[in-house]
Amino acid sequence: MRLATFADWGIYAVMSLVFPALLLAQVAVQLPETVVVETRQPAPVTEASPSVTKIDATQASESGYRSLTSLLGTTPGVFATEQGGEGSQSSLFTRGTNSAHTAVLLDGRRLPAGFSGSYELGRYRLFGLSSVEILRGASSSLYGANSLGGVIDLRLQNPLTYKPGSSLEAEAGSYGRASVGYAFAMNNARAGQAATQGTALSVTTSHDDGWRANGGREASTALVKSAWQLSPQLTADLIGSADLGRGGLPGSETAPSLVDWQKDSGWLISPGLRYVDAITTATAFWSRGGSHVRSFTGGDLQSYRLATDELTAYADWKARSDLSFGLGATYERNAFNQLAYATPWANTIESFGLWAHADWKPTASDRLKVGVRRDDFSDFAGKTTGEVTWGHILNKQVTTHLKAATAYRAPSANDLAYGTSQNLILRPEANRAFEAGLRFNSTDASGPNWTLVAFENNLTDLIDYDPNDNYKTFNIAKARTRGVELGVEARPTKGIRLFGAATSLQTKALTNYLGVVAAGESLLRRPTFTLSAGAEITPTERWSFGAGVTLLHGRVDYDWGNSQRVDLPNSLVWRGWARFAWDDSTDLTLRLENIGGETAPPAALGYGAQPRSVYVGVAKKF
Repeated sequence: MRLATFADWGIYAVMSLVFPALLLAQVAVQLPETVVVETRQPAPVTEASPSVTKIDATQASESGYRSLTSLLGTTPGVFATEQGGEGSQSSLFTRGTNSAHTAVLLDGRRLPAGFSGSYELGRYRLFGLSSVEILRGASSSLYGANSLGGVIDLRLQNPLTYKPGSSLEAEAGSYGRASVGYAFAMNNARAGQAATQGTALSVTTSHDDGWRANGGREASTALVKSAWQLSPQLTADLIGSADLGRGGLPGSETAPSLVDWQKDSGWLISPGLRYVDAITTATAFWSRGGSHVRSFTGGDLQSYRLATDELTAYADWKARSDLSFGLGATYERNAFNQLAYATPWANTIESFGLWAHADWKPTASDRLKVGVRRDDFSDFAGKTTGEVTWGHILNKQVTTHLKAATAYRAPSANDLAYGTSQNLILRPEANRAFEAGLRFNSTDASGPNWTLVAFENNLTDLIDYDPNDNYKTFNIAKARTRGVELGVEARPTKGIRLFGAATSLQTKALTNYLGVVAAGESLLRRPTFTLSAGAEITPTERWSFGAGVTLLHGRVDYDWGNSQRVDLPNSLVWRGWARFAWDDSTDLTLRLENIGGETAPPAALGYGAQPRSVYVGVAKKF
């Protein structure tokens, strides 16, 4: 059965409140004390909007999650999936927007995107992270380009406060899967004295044969953060990341390939300064990064390179206890190089952005935030975006949230490489977004805690390709996404944790789009309804067990062989995990994926689901 009307989605959300135990997403844990992604400054979690989710990386890892892709798929409003094993090509749809519409950051620094403007999320592992913060909804007034649908911020461990020591994790299982990770943290803290210098480093490597011929992948990732407390007010840090991967490209099940492959790499280095006193909070950093993808497909060797530079500075000033102002500026330089299909292409795009915002609390229960930003580009038209947010505290438990915002996505290198139709100037894709939500924080430690948000995205100037003009790009397409998302967590009794999320989504193309979506039809591959449900039981200090299920309903894809839209089967996938504390420093783990052997494709037509898989692991702290 399909969810045909907006009212239907509301009914599903209300039912979720009546029966919260049924809507339990597998990693939606209680938010830590502060969250950064919503304001670019640490803020109390009690003041976060219901569109923000913060996931503890250690908790997620203990529940059997290894890659960022698998974790994001359990977040309200987010659908993330891979076309093969862990680390394979991925897709991300935040509130129904495209993969290139969500920005990905590392400790607030923008990670280099690919040639298409999207991220290969499978590159990023959870090992070595402190948390993952997700901001759903238009966010360009703070983050500029490519935050049309939202922002994901991967937060690293703070070596100045993290307990020194090291840890080792290893796992092996089905289809030749094996992975090893090592991390250590050190600082110069002494008894009775806080640390003034510290470093946290993590390294992971993995191998997977895949469950299809030519589906194997090897990947390695390194993350590092060093910090120096130069004075009580001034902190310096250095953020670094590097990843390297190689895997086969097996193609779809109807058009398999035994020879295609892809090699990819990415890196980032970013020094920064942060100043904090009673009135001013200021941050400045420079980032240098890049990515390189080489692939062999259809007999053609292709190479795509990206080099990025970013210089960003922003500051907030507290004018009085109820009023603060913020200013920021950023300069970016992106250099692209393509050697593909015997058509070399190179280009460099520069941009400069300025933004300002104000935060006012007119009463003890009300909060108004206003922001505006202007970005100008060397190769295409500039964009002005803004945001107005109002929050109201109904009581100690319930806060309300209203937001209206505009956002944009800058044309990618791939959009510009082959020219524009009729030599028109390409404009950024735009979003006019609205949302209303509730956050309930129980005064009882047992909960439940929940968030509920209704949203709408109005997408214009979407970039399309003209088949009558050598597939050159132009701005024409329009689309709309709207829906309701719910997150729930509860601890009804000691040793039991229930947690979850559900999303009801409607998408609609308002014009013909990409040659396969006609006006009035839904966008491809987005489920109309997703549900994750799970529970974790800790009967003793040594043992913990968990199980979860994910439901995908109402997906449509395009059959290129028969030139028609097709309905994808509904998917119901079960997983489970167990953890045994051998001693105070050693854990043994077991995780089971796709317990029922579900065959419905999770990603796209012609790409099968991960078969039933079993993995065993060990984690040791030193």
